[in-house]
Order: sequence, then structure tokens, then C-alpha cells
Amino acid sequence: MRVRHKQPTLVSMWMLDVFCCALGCVTLLFLLNNRTATDDARRNENALADLETAEKRLAAALTDLESARLKLNSEAAGREKLSVALAELQGLELNLTDTVTRLAAELAKSQAASDDLAKKLARARDEAKTARALAAATLAEVDKLQAKADATAKELAAARDRSADADELVRKRQKEAADLAKKLTDTTAAADDLARLLRKRDDEKAVLVKETADLRKQLDDLDGRLAAARKAEDAAAKAAKAAAAELAALKAKGGADLVAAQAEAEVLASRLAAAKATIVDLQGEKAKLADKVDQLRADTEARFAGIVMSGRRVVFLVDVSGSMAKKDTTTADPGKWPLVVETVGRVMRSVPTLEKYQVVLFSAQARWLLGDGEWQEYAGAKSVEAVTAALLKVRPQDDTNLYAGVDLAFRLRPAGLDTIYLFSDGLPTSGPGLSAAQQAANPPLKELERSEILGKHLRRVLADEWNRPAGGRRAVKINAVGFYFESPDVGAFLWGLARDHDGSFVGMSRP
Repeated sequence: MRVRHKQPTLVSMWMLDVFCCALGCVTLLFLLNNRTATDDARRNENALADLETAEKRLAAALTDLESARLKLNSEAAGREKLSVALAELQGLELNLTDTVTRLAAELAKSQAASDDLAKKLARARDEAKTARALAAATLAEVDKLQAKADATAKELAAARDRSADADELVRKRQKEAADLAKKLTDTTAAADDLARLLRKRDDEKAVLVKETADLRKQLDDLDGRLAAARKAEDAAAKAAKAAAAELAALKAKGGADLVAAQAEAEVLASRLAAAKATIVDLQGEKAKLADKVDQLRADTEARFAGIVMSGRRVVFLVDVSGSMAKKDTTTADPGKWPLVVETVGRVMRSVPTLEKYQVVLFSAQARWLLGDGEWQEYAGAKSVEAVTAALLKVRPQDDTNLYAGVDLAFRLRPAGLDTIYLFSDGLPTSGPGLSAAQQAANPPLKELERSEILGKHLRRVLADEWNRPAGGRRAVKINAVGFYFESPDVGAFLWGLARDHDGSFVGMSRP
């Protein structure tokens, strides 16, 4: 009889259902624990580890069970192993039941903890909401305060800037006031010197006028004496004629009367010779007095706006910088340069002793107007027309390098230069005289400060080198004509330059 083997009844479907349910519960508990009780995760780590170990063991048991089933189907000898496996599975089921029970208790605890945490979280959220509202209000207030602080900071910065600007303006105004006071002092001194010079010139003119009047009176006296001498000569001539007639008559009579008449004739002849000698002397003295009167008249009349016109070998030093065609630093004046040219021609015509001349032009550089620096013969109106025509073709431009112009003019001193007429409207603005520190100053020197330094250097070089009397040569006289249009600084500089070198200065303050 064939023995049929039955399936073991220890493992049934309900056990698998229980196992699957248990596994689902574990998974559900795990997920619930993971979602709602993250703070209790550490506390459940051991339980989860046990569960994982049980799952592994259950999986291994299931694997063994499946193998056992296969073997039971093929071999009856596997019953004992299956019984062992079922026993192990039952033990595992018991352990799993205990684990599920424990996990359910822990899940209940976790749920309670989760509820507490939810309540705490709700309270925390309420507190956080309140805190957020308070923080928002605080931030809004802080923003307002920050805005006010920024506005206050800006106002403070603006006030500081205004204060700094005001301080700087005060310093500038104080410096300007000091400069103006210095200029006023210098201008007052210059005005006093000019007044003294004008008084001196007026006194000299009065003396010349008085001397001329005295000489004219002497000349009139000489004319009277000469007329008297001529009358005496005429009388002596008439007496001589009468004596000659009487002598002829006496010769006819003869005797002692003839001797007396001859003696009287000799006396009359000597008187006539003396009268003629007196007339010659008086005529010579009259000629000398007339020459002296003419010279005094020429010295009195040969002037240009107060400058005594003199010089035989003369250089006309003409400023052709850009300002010579401007009314001020920004306004062009088309009539200024023609006025300058006309003035040069008038001065040139007014020099009665002019024999040779040359014209030097200077701006940024210096150059000769005519030729290469050789003397030009003065030919009266022809020379004046040639110079003015050449000057009208020149276009004023660039800055004012007076040093270069004076240097070029004094190259004619060995060839007999005796007088310079300077025509300019500005202070020196370029040329030697500034030290390296002054050139690199930051901020740069102001224009007036720079011009004062350059002007002092030029006057020092003129006095110590170029125009120093040496080798029997007299110093060159420098006269100046200033087109400075209301600028006292230019007038003071040109006046000082002319005074240093025995010259005169005239300022044409209006175009």
C-alpha cells in the first residue's frame, strides 16, 4: 500500500496572514513613528533593530520553509527538518507577537508623546506667530529708526560738508582778504611812488619852463643889447663918415686941426671896431641861448604820455601773448591789438634821436620781427609804416614769457643798445624762475603767486646780469607802456621794472 504524505498542518494560511499583518503593522508603526515622533526615533532604534533582525530571521525561516516544502514534496525524509523549522517558526511567531505587543505599547507611548508634541508645537506655533508679529513690528520700527538714522546721517554729512565748505570758504576769504590787503598796501605804495614821480616830473617841468622863460628873457636882453650895439655901430659909422669928411676938409686947410681930426678919427675907428666885436659876441651868445632854448623845448615836447622820448639804438619789446587781443581772460577784443600797434608806431615816431632800431616779439617764445637781429636803419615814416604793417600781420597767442623777450633784446647790448620800450598787458606766466618743488606743488600755485615769483626772478637777473654796468657801458634804460585795463598788479610790476632801470612807465587803462 502506497503511503501518501499530507501537507504539514503547522503552517497554515492564517499564520501567513498573521505574519503579513504583523509585517504591515510594523511597517505602519515605523512610518507613523517616523512621521509623527521624529523626536522619539532614538528611543525606538533598538526596537526597530530587533524588528529588522526578526524580519531577517523570518525571511530566512520563510526561505527555509519554502525549501522544506519543496523537499517535503519530493522526499518524506524532510519531515523532521520541517518539524524543526515549524518549531523555530512558532518560536519566531511568539517572539514576533511579543515584539508586536511591545511595539504597540511603545506606539501608544509615542502617540501620547506625539500628541504632547503636537500641543507643544501648536503652542510654539502660536508663540512663534506672536513672536513673528512682534518681530515684524519691531523690524518695521527698526526700519523707521534706520531710515531716520540714515536721513540724520545724510543731514549730518551734508552739514559737515557745508561746515567744511564754509571753513574752506572762510579760509579762502581770509587769504583773499590778506592778499587784497597786501595788494592794497603795494598799490598804495606804488601810487605814492607814482605820485612822487609825477610831482618830481612836474617840478622838473616847472624848472624847465622857468629856465626856458629865463633864457628867453636873456635872449630878449641880448636882442636889446644887440640892437643898441647896432645903433652904436651906426652912430659910430656916421661919426666916422663925418670925421672922414671933416678930415678931408682939414686936409684942405692943413695944420694942427688936421692932427686933431686924425686923432678923433682913430678914436672913432677903435670905438667902431669895439662895437663890431661886441655885436659878434652878442650874436654868438644869442645863438648859444637859442640852441639851449630849442633843446629845452625838444626835451619838454618830446614825450609820450609823460615818458621822455630818448635813445639812439632802441629795441621795441612787444608782448604778443593771447591776452593782447582780449579785454579779459574770456572776452575777445578785436580793437585791442590794432591799438597796441598804433601805440608802438606813435612811440617810434616820438623818439627824436632814434638812429637804429629792432623789434622783439615775445609770447611763449621770443623772436625778431625784422631780419635775424641786426640793427635796422631808422628812416622816419617809412620805418614806422614797415613796423606797423608787420605787426598787424601777427596773431597774438600763447602765454607771456617776458624773460625770453628781455633776454633776446639784451643780445644787442654789445652792439650799442641804449634804450628799450616795453609794451605789455600782463604779468609773466612762463619762463625760468620756479623751483622744482614750486613746479610740482599740489595743489598748483595760483596764477598771481606764480607770476610774482617769475617777475622777481626776472628783475633780479636784469639787475645782476643783463643790465649791470660793466666795461664802461652804461645801463640800458627801460621804459614801459602797460595795456593792463584796470589791473593794478600789472601796473605795479611794469612801473617797478621801469624804475629799476632809470625809465618811465605809463599805463593805458582803457582801450
